[in-house]
Amino acid sequence: MKNGVPLNGTPYRIITKDKVKKRSWSGGTVNQLFIYPENADFDNKDFIFQVSTATVDVKESLFTFFDNYDRIIMTTDNEFVLVHNDKEEIFLAKNEPHIFYGGDKTQGKGKVNDFNLIMKRGICRGDIMSLSMAAGSVVFPRKGNDKCARTLEIVYCAHGRLTLRSGKNQEHLEQGDVLVIDHGEMNNKYLMSNEEDQVCEIVMTKVMIGPFKE
Repeated sequence: MKNGVPLNGTPYRIITKDKVKKRSWSGGTVNQLFIYPENADFDNKDFIFQVSTATVDVKESLFTFFDNYDRIIMTTDNEFVLVHNDKEEIFLAKNEPHIFYGGDKTQGKGKVNDFNLIMKRGICRGDIMSLSMAAGSVVFPRKGNDKCARTLEIVYCAHGRLTLRSGKNQEHLEQGDVLVIDHGEMNNKYLMSNEEDQVCEIVMTKVMIGPFKE
């Protein structure tokens, strides 16, 4: 184990769908794809960041409060409406990320499946990007000069089959599987591809952990 991420002899880790933890929230269910550090207790809110998918099964929902955390949410199917602190309505289309403060009163309108990143304010920064990959498509590393202590990338295979190549290693992610990449260890020496005859849809979450160098 290195800094909370088991590497199993490689600078990446694959979490299969059957190993993803599930829990309920007031509006539906949550699939906890990855939490950092991995020994953190979500209910005690002692984590630095969490990546998850969730269902919103009610027409109107009230989001859980997360003081001192920033959140990014992205609906993966239907349109979704958010209202922060009883102000104007914010309309989100499919695969449109929206960042907001977790300590605000946030209401949701609509039944959706969504993707979430919750991150400790001042300790980490992150973003979410959704990609639809045609057959034969290749995704190269997006590690840059992040000027931070550590960069992790969590790749979720939402549909289809994703192939990872790193040196002599070749791995496959099926729908619902999660890939955790430590950019410091991988050193940009990998690529992801769709080698199947169907579209592969992935969600890439990049999280930079401080301290930061401006």
